[in-house]
Amino acid sequence: MALREAPAFDPSDPGFLADPYPALNRLREFAPAFYDEQRERWFVTRHEDVRSCLRDKRLGRNFRHVIMPEEIGVPPLDPRWQAFWGTERWSLLWLEPPDHTRIRRLVAAAFTPRSVDALREPARELARELLEPLAEAGEMELLYDYAQPYSIAVICRMLGVPLDRHRDLLEWSHRMVKMYEFDVPDEAAEAANHAAGEFQDYVRALIADRRAHPRDDMVSALVGARVGGARLSDDEIVSTVIVLLNAGHEASVNTLGNGMLASARHEEQWRRVVAGDVAAAAAGEEMIRFDPPLQLFERWVLTDGFSVADVAIPRGAKIAMLFGAANRDPRVFERPDTFDVGRENAAQHIGFGGGIHVCIGAPLARVELEASIAALRRHWPEFELAEEPQRTGAFVIWGLQGLRLARR
Repeated sequence: MALREAPAFDPSDPGFLADPYPALNRLREFAPAFYDEQRERWFVTRHEDVRSCLRDKRLGRNFRHVIMPEEIGVPPLDPRWQAFWGTERWSLLWLEPPDHTRIRRLVAAAFTPRSVDALREPARELARELLEPLAEAGEMELLYDYAQPYSIAVICRMLGVPLDRHRDLLEWSHRMVKMYEFDVPDEAAEAANHAAGEFQDYVRALIADRRAHPRDDMVSALVGARVGGARLSDDEIVSTVIVLLNAGHEASVNTLGNGMLASARHEEQWRRVVAGDVAAAAAGEEMIRFDPPLQLFERWVLTDGFSVADVAIPRGAKIAMLFGAANRDPRVFERPDTFDVGRENAAQHIGFGGGIHVCIGAPLARVELEASIAALRRHWPEFELAEEPQRTGAFVIWGLQGLRLARR
């Protein structure tokens, strides 16, 4: 396939960040894959190709186990940010088999259908406890007042992490995820590195406590686990706990914020949810499809002979899959730019990734989202935007600075 110059694509442009979907749609219809010289990446745009890449074992989240960095011209990791890289070193988002398989198998034991299902009623009760007094007040900032404390409480309950420092956990997470964006300024990287160091110290203290006083929780299970006769190292446990805490609430908070903003702007769709014509779970799937909390996910090409839709991509190249473009692919979704809470195939969205790196917490995220929508339907059946919300200014981790709602 002959390569043509791609349409303009600047994820830092304020106009793009105000509404990226027209540009993402143009990129998707331009080509299934294209190379961006400025960002030194191949972008994959279409649903079928993104889904295929997510599952292709010739691609990896990391390349250092099979390719030397200097072989493909990748500079060494910036030594100034050692604390952050140390956290990433054993993260499930970074690892490849066999290490990924070994650690993920342990974590998966806590995310069994039975374990997640046991959280349904507590999740519903917590949603009610938080939203009922906010409804009486008549106004709330959805993310700060509800979504953040709600999601961090649920994941902390599963992991066995105390809630006494939940605001610190949120702040550390917000700083660290900035490192997944393009062109991270030194100031943001320094803040992320400092947060990673503090987060590591906190989790190490938690590990020491659970080693001395085991409980029935995931941290204790990781501390006591043996794989092939060997225990996990403290570094492995630290990275695992941090990635679960970060991923366990960032996506949930942003999904609910993005989804309720869409509901405020499409009142007829929210009325369908309130009337019971559309189930809360179904509405949640459309929220993820329509405005996903993760816009981009990257892989490295680990072998020769790789291609996307007849576009050859060399070994050692980085590819970036555009989830927002794929989720509005008209080849899969009819009227893809329409927010339709009753969309029959909304669950075909690419919101939780795929392959070995598929989001391990996806079942829990769905429980949280369903419980939140159901509680909002009951306690906030009629609402409006109290002010126009602002985006965070980030593209990859896609969300709002806040969402202030007022009851009618």
